[in-house]
Order: sequence, then C-alpha cells, then structure tokens
Amino acid sequence: MRKKKKKFMIIIFLIVLFIILFILSSIKYNFLQEDLLFFQFFHSIHKSENSNIKEQVKTENSTDKNLQIKESNIMQIGFNVRYKDTQLKDVNLLETINNKTLVYEKIAPGTSGDFDIVLNSKEDINYEINFKSENSKPSNLQFYTSANNKRYATLEELDDTLKGRIIENEKKVIHINWEWCYESSKENNEQDTIEAKKIREYNFSIYVKGY
Repeated sequence: MRKKKKKFMIIIFLIVLFIILFILSSIKYNFLQEDLLFFQFFHSIHKSENSNIKEQVKTENSTDKNLQIKESNIMQIGFNVRYKDTQLKDVNLLETINNKTLVYEKIAPGTSGDFDIVLNSKEDINYEINFKSENSKPSNLQFYTSANNKRYATLEELDDTLKGRIIENEKKVIHINWEWCYESSKENNEQDTIEAKKIREYNFSIYVKGY
C-alpha cells in the first residue's frame, strides 16, 4: 500500500513539475516575442531616422556651395566674394594632410598636404586673402602656392601675395601646399623633436575680402 502511495505521489509531483515548466516556457516565449517585436520596431525607427538625416545632409550639401569639401582628395574651401564683404572660414590643417605622410593622426615632421581656396563672384571684383593662426605653428612648417614656389614660414607671410581680381562668374582656384620639413640641420631636428611632442594639429582662419 505504501509503495502504491509513493508511486502515486511521484506521478503527481512529475505532473505538477511538467505543468510548471510548461507555464514558465510559455511566459518566457511571450517575453521573447515582445522583445523581438520591440527591437524590430526600434530598428525600423532608427533606420528611418538615419535615412532622413542622410537625405537632409545630402540636400544641404547640394545647396550650400560654400561648404568645405574634398575633391580628388584635396580639400576645397569655397567663398562667394562680394563687394565690401569679408568672409571667414576656419580650417584644421590636419584635415588637409596627405594620407601617405600621416603619422598617428597628427601633423609631424615629414608630413605634408595641400588645400584649395575657391573664389566665385557674380560681378567683377577685387579680392584679398588673409590668414590668422589660432594656435602655435611648428617652426619648420612651410607654405607655398602652385603659382609661386617660394617658401613662406607662416601663412601670414603668404597672404601678402594673395590679392587679385575675379571676373563675373569666374571660378578662381588658389592651390596652397604645406610641408613640415625635417632633417635640414641638427638644430632644426632638435626643435622638431620637441614640437612634435607638443603639437597635434594646427588651426587657422581664412579671411576673404571683396572690394
């Protein structure tokens, strides 16, 4: 009699255990389904937002001709020159670097690069270009233009040569090269070593005035 009762209790226990496991698995499945639906919904919203942002950026880029863009790996900084009007653009020299000379995402001895200043005007007008350094420049960093290979120690020295005249609807491109020269002398090498540890990037402003 006791053996039968014991077997009966075991069977009841197994049945109850099976029911509990079944209920738990059903609850877990429902939660998983809800989570899955939530993540699918979240992903669709996120994807839609990204698409809208990309479309907005694309539209803005197509309408703003003065944006800084890279064309053929050369950064172009555009200005619409107007009479008695001065425009300003900020530039980080690191963004104009030649990737072949890039060293640990920073300007360093031996690195070089170039950028274009692109001028447009709806009228015949005179212009002048000026620069202003926003932080210290490496001592042996030099600048020169494609029209004049003379090396300048600062951009401020270079801007004395950047004056001229634009004809109506003309697109004028001024190509500027730069290079951090090294191994020119023992004294310069020591200076380069010191400055390379302190300087990561060089920032400056470009001013274009029409008159």
